[in-house]
Amino acid sequence: MVGYLHGKILSKQPETNQCLLITGGVGYELTLPARVFDTLTEGQEVSLWVHTHAREDILMLYGFGSEAEKQFFRLLLGVSGLGPKTALSLLSEHGAHRLPQLIIAKEADEIATASGVGKKLAQRLTLELASKLEKMTWVIQLEKVSEENRSVALSPKRQLRDDLSSALTNLGYVPQQIKVALDRLFDREENQDLGFEACLKGALKELSSRPLASGAQEISGHG
Repeated sequence: MVGYLHGKILSKQPETNQCLLITGGVGYELTLPARVFDTLTEGQEVSLWVHTHAREDILMLYGFGSEAEKQFFRLLLGVSGLGPKTALSLLSEHGAHRLPQLIIAKEADEIATASGVGKKLAQRLTLELASKLEKMTWVIQLEKVSEENRSVALSPKRQLRDDLSSALTNLGYVPQQIKVALDRLFDREENQDLGFEACLKGALKELSSRPLASGAQEISGHG
């Protein structure tokens, strides 16, 4: 069982968030959370904590930036009905530092904004993990690592998206509305290189042009 690797990134596959890491003449294909994948470049030497996921028909390796993040991934896999793909989606959307906070606070609506995560699964997460996370000291390590790496952990595009999400939240929009609006905004090629102000205007236009979720009109009418 592979638990830790140090080597050089030979190639990256953005479509799947997979990278090929070569060490000792052997190449290991690793699937990563998007927030970890975005920090890596081809030719870079890295150290990754690895979870080996074995089933009868497949063997998959999942890589993480810290041991605490790997432990958290394994904890997520213990939730009934939650597999590796969904666990990665949760970590990619919310980050290894913020997701435990959302679970402890039982913010099921916001947890459910991750791709492939419905409201029922988000509620199950909070039900099964909230009390456990409050008692686990290694959760503090997730916060420490996150703070140390905050300035380099996100790609410019992901940092922009997080900044936009924060601004739109302050304006009173809910996570599901924000996610849909930003997905629409960044799906268009002409918006890929826009700055914060232009993207914020574009997102607000998306939010006002058509309903994004039930309750959208109520929220946009406050103020």
